[in-house]
Amino acid sequence: MFQFSFRTALAWLGAAAVFLSAASFAADSPFQTNSALTRRLKAIEQAHPRQARLTSLARSSEGRDVWLLELGEGPDDERALRPAMLVAAGVEGDRLIGTEYALAFAEAMLGSATGAERLKDSVVYIVPRLNPDAAERYFQSPLRETPANPAPYDDDRDGFTDEDPADDLNGDGLITMMRVEDPRGGLIAHPDDDRVMIEADPAKHESARWTLYPEGRDDDADKQYNEDGVGGVNFNNQFPFNYPWFDAQAGLYPLHENEPHALADFILNHPNIALVFTFGKNDTVLHAPPSGDPSGRREPQEKVRNDDVKYFDRLGELYRETLGANEADSAGTVAGSLADWVYFHRGRLALCAAGWSPELALAMKPEEDEPAKKEEQDKSESSGESKEEKKADSAKEKKSDEKRGATEVKYLKWLNEHGVDAFTAWTRVDDPDFPGKTVEVGGWKPYANVTPPADMLESLKQRHADYLLDLAGDLPRVEIFSAEAEPLGAGVFNLIVRVRNTGYLPTVLHHGERTDEIVPTRVEVDLPGDAFLAGQKVTRLGPIDGGEVVEARMVVKARTGASTGIRVISAMGGAVETTVTWKGE
Repeated sequence: MFQFSFRTALAWLGAAAVFLSAASFAADSPFQTNSALTRRLKAIEQAHPRQARLTSLARSSEGRDVWLLELGEGPDDERALRPAMLVAAGVEGDRLIGTEYALAFAEAMLGSATGAERLKDSVVYIVPRLNPDAAERYFQSPLRETPANPAPYDDDRDGFTDEDPADDLNGDGLITMMRVEDPRGGLIAHPDDDRVMIEADPAKHESARWTLYPEGRDDDADKQYNEDGVGGVNFNNQFPFNYPWFDAQAGLYPLHENEPHALADFILNHPNIALVFTFGKNDTVLHAPPSGDPSGRREPQEKVRNDDVKYFDRLGELYRETLGANEADSAGTVAGSLADWVYFHRGRLALCAAGWSPELALAMKPEEDEPAKKEEQDKSESSGESKEEKKADSAKEKKSDEKRGATEVKYLKWLNEHGVDAFTAWTRVDDPDFPGKTVEVGGWKPYANVTPPADMLESLKQRHADYLLDLAGDLPRVEIFSAEAEPLGAGVFNLIVRVRNTGYLPTVLHHGERTDEIVPTRVEVDLPGDAFLAGQKVTRLGPIDGGEVVEARMVVKARTGASTGIRVISAMGGAVETTVTWKGE
């Protein structure tokens, strides 16, 4: 959420029925409990025994399986050498929409002719929900949005754990926000929509009126509010690159939690993974991440290398085309994220999408919104409203040019046009923690900013599945373009092996060269070492761009009429082989 991120987790766990009756927004979202997710994944495996394999990657702190679905044909040893992509969803526990997209992609891979072809020469790994414990909080009451798991954690570092959870002060089954009258709080209501809080600007003669807190009481009487609730750790802060050591939801140290540790081990043990796509808070497809090269070898790479940004640009453009969205700023990067670790430490391409966000909603092109426009037009025509009346209404609705809180204001308007009730009106409550002060509870309903309207979900699932299906075809793939043996006389031959990358992505990104984490593509010839008069038995090749052909040359002694095997092995581009016959003049 873009209004103040919460640091703590759910306070009291109640019956799902209470939640469903209280939280109409969440009830309209057809997300799956972990039990339902398990049943669906097992059904996929049973329906496609030749292409689908389901294994448990890890067990959560509450004993739930973190499932890994592997898609690909052929025996284990062959699949381990094929180009692969990994789709990881549910890294942050409140992003349940990513799980739905990941499952839709799996079913598209298994149920389409295009997917069937992809699975013959590549592999897809899908982790549909890395943080199952946090995701399960969606189905409990009172409902509070949190990306973190419920593992006990001392958020405020006072020696006690989980002693000041959030409280449902107004009894609506939702944990929202609490605004308290306080001239030192620095906040005022937005001039165009008084539901939205913005920072007061003294230069504009604005006097602050409010302070914002998560809804609840000061249970431990330390003058802080709901700062140490149940749990927990956000797994998308757990990875080693740019790890946020002192953030409340980052855990004790990188990969401290079992689930992200298991995923990191899996990635390390599968060097064939060329691309990782993550559904989470950070987004590199609505807008390309910042790029730039360090000035010296010892300076760390903290932005996408200039030579690599073209892939982010192009694949982001394709994402926006598929979703029917304009380019837009994303919600921001995440320190310690899976995607950053994959790119900056592992040297692989890492893309991420929020899956749903206010930025994406507002970036959707008008033609994608025709049903809502038509419904509004029909209402206007049926009311008999004249053009003059419309002009008058338009003049009344004229807004200020205020930039602060603009995204929230626009998103609230967008949600209203789509019939989604995503905001709890500010309502006064009695709170003994603030005697003599006005205290109001309200704000964004949990999950309102990360869940699309129910009537858009199927279309979004299909569009994301289509995009990921195309992305699986962009992996690097090596082939032996030609292998020629030119006789030089006396059993000596000039061997020329040409290798082509038939994929879109290179066999190694430019940053991948710098990390030294990717074994170079190599040509291996089945001859003894002393048969090579020039060149070597194993010839290393540099990065091969998509569509590029490179060659390896060597001079060898071989028996005329015999045949020799030649292999090309690329860490992320697959392995192929052929034979050459030594023919004399």
